[in-house]
Amino acid sequence: MAEEERTVERAHLEEREGRQVLVIRWNTGKTSAGRLFGRYGAGGRPDFFRLLFGALAGSLREKFGPQGEELFNKIRDSDEFKKSSKEMFDAIKEWFFNEQAPKYGLDKGDIFMIITEIELDINTGELRWRKDKTELYYWVRSDRCQQATAPKECKELAEENARLKQEVERLRSELSEIKAKLASLLK
Repeated sequence: MAEEERTVERAHLEEREGRQVLVIRWNTGKTSAGRLFGRYGAGGRPDFFRLLFGALAGSLREKFGPQGEELFNKIRDSDEFKKSSKEMFDAIKEWFFNEQAPKYGLDKGDIFMIITEIELDINTGELRWRKDKTELYYWVRSDRCQQATAPKECKELAEENARLKQEVERLRSELSEIKAKLASLLK
């Protein structure tokens, strides 16, 4: 049974210049780049949109009750929403692959989570991503933990280890000789 990814959203409504803006703290949940941005999500579509739409619909229901579903359907069908959600997808994808992946050495299949803030203009359906309020959390794979030591340091440590093994053997031999002499003296 596949683990179901869940989003946690916290939303509040703000009045700005006579417009209602829904501010959502959005969490993608644990995912991979292939699932979030690629064609490996459910139905061969990026999970990004499924997770985003779920967070938006849930937040609208939370703030507007039963009318939230109707409001979401109206917003989802608007040209401004379609345009801005695609722009947001492209911007977050570019931020992840061009800034974050190289910065943290993330590879295919690495697991991460993005927590960010998005704003939805209730009147126009326009989405806005707050890059400055975005955090990335990632999990280090165990097969990479072995590579934490530089090759030069590994060689030095191996040489030190071999030297210490020889020293231990020499001391064991010396101790054995001392024990034999002590045993013969005690007889």
